[in-house]
Amino acid sequence: MSNEGVFSGIRVVETAVGIAGPYATRFLADQGADVIKLESEAGDPYRTEPGFHAINRNKRSVVTDNAESLIASADVLVVRDKTEADRFRLIAPGAVIVSFPVWGSAGSITTHPGTPSQVAAMTGIGWNQLSYSEGPVHVVMPVAAYGAGMLGALAIAAGLYAREAHGSAPTYEVSDVAGSGAMQIGDCWSPSMPQERDGASPLGATGRLPAYRLFETKDKKWLFVACGTAVFFKSLLKAIGRQDLDGDPRLPSPPWGLIEDEPLGFITPILESAFASADISVWIELLRTHDVPCQPVQTRKEFLASTLAGSNDLFIEVLDSKVGPIQMPSQPLILDKCPRSEALPAPLLGEHTSLVANETHVPGAGVGQGGAPLSGLRAIDLSSFIAGPVITRHLGMLGAEIIKVEPPSGDSFRTFGPMFNGWNQSKKGIILDLKTDKDQKQLHRLVNKADLVVENFRPGVAEKLGCSAAKLRHEQPNLVLVKSPGYGADEEMAKVPAFDPLLQALGGVMAAQGGAGDPVFLSVPVHDAATPLIAAFGVVAAWFHRSRTGEILTVHTSLTQTTTAVQIAEFVSYEGRDLIETGGFDHKGESDLKTYIELDGDWFWRENGTDLPVELKGFVGSSIARANGLVVEHAETAGWGPLSQVGQLIKGAGDHPFRAPGLGEHQDTVLSM
Repeated sequence: MSNEGVFSGIRVVETAVGIAGPYATRFLADQGADVIKLESEAGDPYRTEPGFHAINRNKRSVVTDNAESLIASADVLVVRDKTEADRFRLIAPGAVIVSFPVWGSAGSITTHPGTPSQVAAMTGIGWNQLSYSEGPVHVVMPVAAYGAGMLGALAIAAGLYAREAHGSAPTYEVSDVAGSGAMQIGDCWSPSMPQERDGASPLGATGRLPAYRLFETKDKKWLFVACGTAVFFKSLLKAIGRQDLDGDPRLPSPPWGLIEDEPLGFITPILESAFASADISVWIELLRTHDVPCQPVQTRKEFLASTLAGSNDLFIEVLDSKVGPIQMPSQPLILDKCPRSEALPAPLLGEHTSLVANETHVPGAGVGQGGAPLSGLRAIDLSSFIAGPVITRHLGMLGAEIIKVEPPSGDSFRTFGPMFNGWNQSKKGIILDLKTDKDQKQLHRLVNKADLVVENFRPGVAEKLGCSAAKLRHEQPNLVLVKSPGYGADEEMAKVPAFDPLLQALGGVMAAQGGAGDPVFLSVPVHDAATPLIAAFGVVAAWFHRSRTGEILTVHTSLTQTTTAVQIAEFVSYEGRDLIETGGFDHKGESDLKTYIELDGDWFWRENGTDLPVELKGFVGSSIARANGLVVEHAETAGWGPLSQVGQLIKGAGDHPFRAPGLGEHQDTVLSM
């Protein structure tokens, strides 16, 4: 077992401020990197916010007028913008440099300071949020900034791997706009798609689908039911005693065919009446007995006190010299053999200036931008749904070769069409029936030449299909593995289905967005989007560690761990902290000075005395996303025609991802390797 973190011996110097850049480096600081905040005498403006304590733990702070020697000593430089990146490159030719401009380095508002709420308005998050009335909704969490932080951590790790494996010293850019794209990874547009507002729904903020939504129970409590497959919908009908509706022609292609007006209007009152007939505890027990995915809506306080949070060791306490004990989320991933180190409080401004001035650090060497950082690596993707496949989508975006293995029936989320394409870009597709010995042997042959296997099977399934961790490592001892059970280390929940909205419900997201009113289902799939970012960072960190030490790691993540990562500042708690912003019914903003407004029929986000136009076409239609080259145009896809989709999100890290494969499209090519 390693006594130090994966990034031990790596010096990171950050001048970036706010959330995104510092959150990115926090991932490295938690894994042993020496992260030094190079601050002005005024300090990072985010120091006044409670989230500063969690986002900047395990770092040191330096204030100096003569920073050139410190910059020159860095392995990684995390900077504000392209101008700073270009200037620092002259001082530190061998460093990995990642800039974090809010709006990117192209477009008409690059010099505008920018806030997470403004980015949400300009990139489709507000407009696409489910609501009861027309118009955008203010999402109270800084989703885009958190997304940029996680994406930035992946970019830094990829840059360090590129330097270690390929000898390059790349410069990358990760904007808050790109962070918004990462959190809306399935966003797409095609000429055949309907043009109505994505946030519009007959079911309002409870959801879009009649069997994948919030329900109120007899005791006036709420639960989320997540029947995303035909099997789950059949189980739901059985649970409510309506097996007679199974196969009813009024309910075509359940559950996703039920989004149309007629079937939705037919089944919705039946389901709502059923759930209103009994208390929530009765329904939770009954639905789980029938293997129907469901969870109760909880507040953050209730989640904090839950067995689920405790069994996953989700919170730690640090002692700050100014505010006293602070409770905050722990690391959102575990790299086995690299134990968690004791967390240190965020530094005081300039606290380590003298100490660092007397240190020397010789950085690693690299030359030139290089190509895609993960070229030469191969991953086998056995996962389905969203969170698992998006891990390898991101790795493919960075140059790794991805082989998607599907059963003869295909990934069950292929029914999502264009969105499936977004979750599975840059992959080669093959079919293997892992219930047969023949195809298990084919898989083992592929694994023998692989660097990673990702799977998200329910407990016991991998063993039956010949792809248990022990079997895979027997075939390829140098294999990095990802283990991402939905509920993490909670053994009592091991067999309970886990999906993004179920963790939204449990972790306090829905309650916070609803405020004093009814809970709200976030349209942004925060867990399904963030978990693969965190896992991809863990994979690249493990590859970096393997290249330096030869030691092989397993990456452990979960939707449960992610729920604290996407509420990192909101879960910071200490005596006297300010109230946390909550939402309300079709929440437009926290005040008249920070709100969505309608002027002459057009919507704007008003903040800091500025009105910015609301993006009505989603992320892929956003002018600022397109100006920064974050959208890819697939001229043709496997059965879905031309598509606009989220593209390369880390500027400088390679070409756009290519389209997802058709079912078994690359069978002969891959199996002849």
